[in-house]
Amino acid sequence: MSAPWARRILRSKFLWTVVILVAAGLAANRWVELEGGPREAIRQWGVWGPLVAFVVQTITTMTPVGAVFLAVVNGALFGPQLGTGINLASGVVGGVMMYFVWRRGNHEFDIQQKMRRLPAWFHRHAGDNLWFLTALRLFPWAGGSLADLVAGSHQVPLRTQIASLIIGYAPGSLIYALIGAGLLRLG
Repeated sequence: MSAPWARRILRSKFLWTVVILVAAGLAANRWVELEGGPREAIRQWGVWGPLVAFVVQTITTMTPVGAVFLAVVNGALFGPQLGTGINLASGVVGGVMMYFVWRRGNHEFDIQQKMRRLPAWFHRHAGDNLWFLTALRLFPWAGGSLADLVAGSHQVPLRTQIASLIIGYAPGSLIYALIGAGLLRLG
């Protein structure tokens, strides 16, 4: 007979939500590859290209798939202004979605209780304040996911989450779009 914790995990809506998000991200990434890469996929969609880029990046933002790569590609394909807008919008929408995923995860697994085991410095500076969540988002690759986890499990107000997403992701959205636009000029 399986352990009670294993049954609880397998019945968890949170677990299956995460599995579906990862599968969707991998599927979106594979679809882009099958279309001949990001440039070809966007070219085939014409005026709908920015919307397709937004949806694909939003899906991959919520998974451990190459969202940073797509942020650079957006700058190369659409230029710095539109690329920054797509990057920022997908980061905000993806962050809000993950906020609700982590709220559900906290409900099922009491993540907040487990976070009490983290180092003391984390508890002194962590919490539901805008500046802590924004500062976390400035760390590339892991900070945004950690900020979403903290915000969702602490059940911070949604407006605080959205403000931290906009303030925290704006610099990276611009930098990645500029890198993409710059790489296009080099080539």
